[in-house]
Amino acid sequence: MLGVLLWGLSIYAFASPRVELKPLRGIKRILFLGDSITYAGEYVDAIDAYVRLQCPNVHAEFINIGLPSETVSGLTEPNHAGGAFPRPDLRERLDRALAKIKPDMVIACYGMNDGIYYPFDESRFQKYREGIQWLRDKVLQLKAKLWLITPPPFDPQPIRDSLWPAGRVSYPSGHTFEGYDGVLARYSEWLIAQRANGWNVIDIHTPIDAYLAERRKKEPAFMLAGDGVHINGTGHKLIARGVLRAWGAPEDTLPPLEEKTRGVPSAQSQILSLVHEQQRALTDAWLTNVGHKRPGMATGLPLDQARDKAAEIEMKIRATLPTVPPVFPGPRTDYHGFDRYDFEVDGTRAIVVAPQSVAPGSRLNWIWRAEFFDHRPELDLALLARGFHLVYIEVGNTFGAPSAMKHWDAFYDVLTKRYGLSKKPTLEGLSRGGLYIYNWAAKHPNSVSVLYGDNPVCDFKSWPGGKGVGPGSPDDWQKLIHDYGFKNEAEALAYKYNPIDNLAPLARAHVPIIHCAADADEAVPYPENTVILKKRYEELGGTIQVIVKHGFHHHPHGLDDPTPLVDFIFDHTGN
Repeated sequence: MLGVLLWGLSIYAFASPRVELKPLRGIKRILFLGDSITYAGEYVDAIDAYVRLQCPNVHAEFINIGLPSETVSGLTEPNHAGGAFPRPDLRERLDRALAKIKPDMVIACYGMNDGIYYPFDESRFQKYREGIQWLRDKVLQLKAKLWLITPPPFDPQPIRDSLWPAGRVSYPSGHTFEGYDGVLARYSEWLIAQRANGWNVIDIHTPIDAYLAERRKKEPAFMLAGDGVHINGTGHKLIARGVLRAWGAPEDTLPPLEEKTRGVPSAQSQILSLVHEQQRALTDAWLTNVGHKRPGMATGLPLDQARDKAAEIEMKIRATLPTVPPVFPGPRTDYHGFDRYDFEVDGTRAIVVAPQSVAPGSRLNWIWRAEFFDHRPELDLALLARGFHLVYIEVGNTFGAPSAMKHWDAFYDVLTKRYGLSKKPTLEGLSRGGLYIYNWAAKHPNSVSVLYGDNPVCDFKSWPGGKGVGPGSPDDWQKLIHDYGFKNEAEALAYKYNPIDNLAPLARAHVPIIHCAADADEAVPYPENTVILKKRYEELGGTIQVIVKHGFHHHPHGLDDPTPLVDFIFDHTGN
């Protein structure tokens, strides 16, 4: 039943894929093999959740049968586990696992146990190499794809007092060789070298070591594994990021390592929690069904019962996925009770604020604020509460010049193509922000749902030029001339593409416009801006509504109760 549910997942996920992982094309079952680190499963959970959230065209089942203590070399140290049992050997169960699961892809992470925590020894190393080659042959005989992961690092720092130096005859449990990470590094180097032979090898040893070293420059006591071996959640995320990066996932979509939470779970973390619950039910069931010789493991439900339980969880995932906003990069912080993400697009700072949930089947509407982020945010907050995203890109005080529009084009492409936001946002321009929204909308009239101007500049001769009744801003006027690339003021005054002069493309595309304008505005005079624009737009057959704030000056912007603005936007966005 679970497989059927997974096949139907695209019905419930967002319609357009945001990330394509080419190695997963056509893959239906992915089998994870490994030791206790894989059995813990956090990196498997993270990969599974990422694929669900970012890759709605992938319909793969992730099956984790990592087994604590296991090796691929068949080796075990004397008196392992106090003499309770020798280390399990993958050879004992692999044939059964492949026959029962029939994977299209196998991901294997071995090595941590294969050196048996002793100094480097060529014969042990040879056993590891033979085991990896044997595993590869078995998987390829099945005509499945194999991805091999280098062993994670061993970190001596947390257990320094219990380590033993080289030269001992044996290294009993609790007394690992102090240089054991060097052994794992050699195993990793050999594995990485097999890329030259066409092997799919993912190096996680090097980046985890590098991350640990970098963190310890500022936090000397920082650790990823309290016992030197079993990495924590951050370590598992590093593994997941390594796997996803190898599959072609864009860097800015990878799961964050240490989420700067605002105190409540993100919508994405709800999916991760459900995926973890599902994986735990299935892992123990599959281990029991396949069979193994390691004592002390949970028996797990019979596989049929575990699959039924997983199917129930799958329905919860299905119900939750359509309400989860897209996953954005950058730290997650609080913005008036909503999740805010700060990251970089086209070399400049960008902000996306996500709603707490979106309506199933939603086109992921958004309002794009130009300038003065978070100034009088009443409208933005009201739309966030009703499922809109709020976005902003910092292009400097450039008055909607061509350089700014190039950044806007790049941001629009990222938001619509990678993150699936609607192709027709609402544009919001306060004051000089009017130049940005009108200039971009005139270039892309079919990519706008609504234009909202708040005491907007509609003619730069009025502001900052000061060529009418207002004082203008001489410094800004000179900067505008420079930013637009005009040779002199005369060329700027002759410019024919101010918003009041460039309304025909918007009228042809039937873009509805709403302004909130103060008739006593001393900075951006109402008669020279909104009045002229309204008259000309109506003459072109366009729809425009103006809410006049009688007796008000340029400040304060907005409306204390933004309901009229929200209603206009919803009336013209099909919501």
